[in-house]
Amino acid sequence: MTFPPPDPARMQQGRQAALLRLSALVHLCERLRTCPPDELDFVLVNESHNLLPYQQAALYRTDKAGIAAISGTAVFDASAPYVRWLAQVFESITPRTEAVVLDAATLPAALRDEWAQWMAPHAVLIPLPGRHGRAGTLLVARPDTWTPPDIQALCMIGGEYAESRQLIASQPPRPRDTRMRRRIGAILAAAVLVAFYPVHSWVLAPAEVVPVAPAYVRAPFAGIVHQLDIPPNTAVQAGTPVVELERAQLESQYQVARKALEVARTQYDEAIQAGMLDAKARAQAGELKGRIDEEAAQMRYQSELLHRATLTAPIDGLALYNDPSEWVGRPVEAGERILMVAPALSRRIEIRLPATETAQFPPDARVRFFDNVHPDHPAEGHLVFKRWSRPFGQFCGLDKLYPVVVMPPF
Repeated sequence: MTFPPPDPARMQQGRQAALLRLSALVHLCERLRTCPPDELDFVLVNESHNLLPYQQAALYRTDKAGIAAISGTAVFDASAPYVRWLAQVFESITPRTEAVVLDAATLPAALRDEWAQWMAPHAVLIPLPGRHGRAGTLLVARPDTWTPPDIQALCMIGGEYAESRQLIASQPPRPRDTRMRRRIGAILAAAVLVAFYPVHSWVLAPAEVVPVAPAYVRAPFAGIVHQLDIPPNTAVQAGTPVVELERAQLESQYQVARKALEVARTQYDEAIQAGMLDAKARAQAGELKGRIDEEAAQMRYQSELLHRATLTAPIDGLALYNDPSEWVGRPVEAGERILMVAPALSRRIEIRLPATETAQFPPDARVRFFDNVHPDHPAEGHLVFKRWSRPFGQFCGLDKLYPVVVMPPF
């Protein structure tokens, strides 16, 4: 039995691919060995993707007893649902001395049920052993299965990371400078100068533009919303009709009051005519006159309700409310707010600071706000007031209070 001769071109391509992969592995190990200490975790979970494509990576450090880095982001929120789920996964895993493919079936039921939501189908645990013990564990996941060469490459990268991390932790202290007193004096002088320089703090927080002194359109009486005459966020002038309440019942009551007034007037006229000959009819004319006044007042009241069924804008500005379909056909009580009209150029920026980022702000402190749309054009303003309010919802089951900072643009 004879075999076809090997293809030289294919063999050459295979050798080149292996050399390129080896070169990338050496370059990544060199990068882990020489990068600054604060970049070491980020390089491990992100730049390893250049050698072995994967979808997710997370680093658990033994010295921190928690997650130190997550792929795709430089800064992460430890209270986020995904991060909390990863922390529970690491806590439920028994430390291993060699790489192992992570099977979701070995996890607790609560974590196993959420696997499809947070993690790719195939994951592998890479221990990070160093000369002075285990530095942590690396979790890497992707849609494709892991091959032994891929796992071996990850183990080499993890070993280089562990050695670099432990080498940084075991560096000896720098030799003591003989001119320590002079340096301390210079540091104290610099500290005094810095104390007179204003220090600015920054924080990432959600914000929205809110009106300063809005005017509200409220239902004058209990009824049903028939229609809204203007779309949301429309500029209106004072006196412009904005909301129509149902008028059918009001018109029926007005017609009843009008008929009752006509009947009272007819009865009064008949009593006046009969009173010329009948003293009893003359005596009833006074009572009928009072009834005419009563029915006239009732008709004026029903006419006023008809007039008030059309709600108008109290001031010039923008009409702010939600989707019109949420209001049409909806019953409202007397005094219930339907929409508000915000005066033009009367706005503030309401910034909601997380409770973990609170600080002491002096009265009328200057604030500079950078939004996501135009970060190169910050809004300058000053602190108006602070208050405590609930967040926009319960995030990750947390129930914390958030301080609110409101600032008007200059």
